[in-house]
Amino acid sequence: MGLDSVEILMKVEDTFGIKIPNREAEQILTVGDFHNVVWKRLQGKPNSKCLSQGLFYKLRRAFVEKFNITPHELHPELSPENIFPKAGRREAYLNFAETTNLKLPALVLTQGWETFLIAFGLTVIAGALGASLILINYFDFTKWTLLFPVAGIALTILLSNLLNPLRIRIQDPTVRAFTERTLVLNYSKTAGNTDLNRQEMEMIINHIIADMSGLELEEISAEKKIGDDLGID
Repeated sequence: MGLDSVEILMKVEDTFGIKIPNREAEQILTVGDFHNVVWKRLQGKPNSKCLSQGLFYKLRRAFVEKFNITPHELHPELSPENIFPKAGRREAYLNFAETTNLKLPALVLTQGWETFLIAFGLTVIAGALGASLILINYFDFTKWTLLFPVAGIALTILLSNLLNPLRIRIQDPTVRAFTERTLVLNYSKTAGNTDLNRQEMEMIINHIIADMSGLELEEISAEKKIGDDLGID
């Protein structure tokens, strides 16, 4: 397994509180193999209790108590953008996480600010690299000028941190997706000493693979080869 695969494996082990022996890890070629190995380590005990359903009802109660919404209005396909208020959203979101004692999916920049940050980063880093190459090739500057792009990366990170107050967009399109991602972030706390069913286990693993590899969740399926199909080293 490559470095990226090992990091995903370690994250899965930490999430489920298990240890996968090297000889078994080396046999993991597809996402389905990953599912099977983890299920085996969890002893494969079927459980009728649906953790995601329980978490959904917990979130729904909290939404009803905190925001101006009725249980009838709150259904799995509703957008979280329609639940959290636009005014003071970041503060309300963080307060909601504290009240429910849950780690919630990170808020992201709105499309306009996200585009601006990406354009800024590309411009600064590419410009610094170009300037470094010109100074080295035409003005005999030392190769230390190649640190200019590093400074550009640091500046982009600084700007990203300064833009944190503007991260108010909820990236999950539905309450169902929001609940699934929240379950992944809080699995050990939510599960307690109970077993989860296989469907939820697969969902959690798929989320971890998608989040850590930068892929879309829809791209992760049991038959996909982790290296050849998903491009994960």
